[in-house]
Amino acid sequence: MEVVPAEVIPFSQGLALRTVTVLLTRGGEQTEPSKLVRMFSETLQLVALFETSYSASYTFLASAVDKRWIMLATDETPPSRAAARYPTITEDVVLEFDLSDGAGSVGEPAALDAQVRVEGVPAAREVVAVERQSDGVWRVAGSGTTDTAGAVTLDLRVGATGMIYAVCPDSWGVAFQALREVVPGDVIRPTVFRGWLYLVTQVGQLPATEPDWWDETLGGSQPLGTARAEVRRYFQPQAHGPLPVERL
Repeated sequence: MEVVPAEVIPFSQGLALRTVTVLLTRGGEQTEPSKLVRMFSETLQLVALFETSYSASYTFLASAVDKRWIMLATDETPPSRAAARYPTITEDVVLEFDLSDGAGSVGEPAALDAQVRVEGVPAAREVVAVERQSDGVWRVAGSGTTDTAGAVTLDLRVGATGMIYAVCPDSWGVAFQALREVVPGDVIRPTVFRGWLYLVTQVGQLPATEPDWWDETLGGSQPLGTARAEVRRYFQPQAHGPLPVERL
């Protein structure tokens, strides 16, 4: 590892310091050829240069480095590749760069098992895994839909140090549209939402004007134009994390 600071930042005993660590991969894999990370101020003044095949660290005086930076990673091994970050530094930080051609997912493969229940009953719902990267940037790491047993194994791409959270949104349905053709399984949302959705149970056509929507006090399938539907509660999205994942 070679670190070449373009601007010397002084050190004094007793003053707060910040350690900036960079982790570099290419196409999601560690590779041997050396790569460069240039650290620029927002006025594009070069402050430090990290040279490493994978991991490098540099320690700065906190008062000099606690602000926003432009970080540019490059790999001149043919075909040349680059990646960038725009972090705001307020503490010790690990910045991950993957130098890729943009054609595939970034990060290491991983798996996460998820189980969804609605009012205690297994249900088919979407599950989205999001990663808070070490530089504070959020990204979607993967997603999937549970089966009728409420289970799914998410195929993820994750960084080396990020934190993974799983989010499960309920179906938001589609807004009411006059005379819309509907089939069983469609979910209709009133124009003025009051916490209830309407699950179509019989094929047909929605009415020409929006009906007086009912709530849970009226159970069972009710007429909705020439179709029929039953009221269903809308559940706010649920989230869990940070979660451990199985790295593959």
